[in-house]
Amino acid sequence: MKWGGRTIDHQTLEQIRFVAVEWVREGERAADVVAACGFNRTTSYKCLQLALQPGLGIKAPRSNKGKGRPRSLTPAQERRVFRRINGRDPHQYGLDFGLWTRRVVVDLAVLATAE
Repeated sequence: MKWGGRTIDHQTLEQIRFVAVEWVREGERAADVVAACGFNRTTSYKCLQLALQPGLGIKAPRSNKGKGRPRSLTPAQERRVFRRINGRDPHQYGLDFGLWTRRVVVDLAVLATAE
């Protein structure tokens, strides 16, 4: 059975990384540790390399929450767009289709930024 970091919660993943770093520090070959953990080889080597650098140490294997793309709208603009589409359909705005599409919502967002 193959498993990896995407199927494990962040806390458990972080603990496995800490154990992997400790194994390498205790003399295990990095290739054996990576194979035993079943993680992506490239990512594991980067993590191990960072963890073994002076100064970084134990902070390197910590998992970070993905930040994603920065928001384009202010919270006030988001509320305006939400109020315009929540509980309504595009027919009420004179559009000839009944479902909200990303394109239409983007157009509404552009209008919200102009106000």
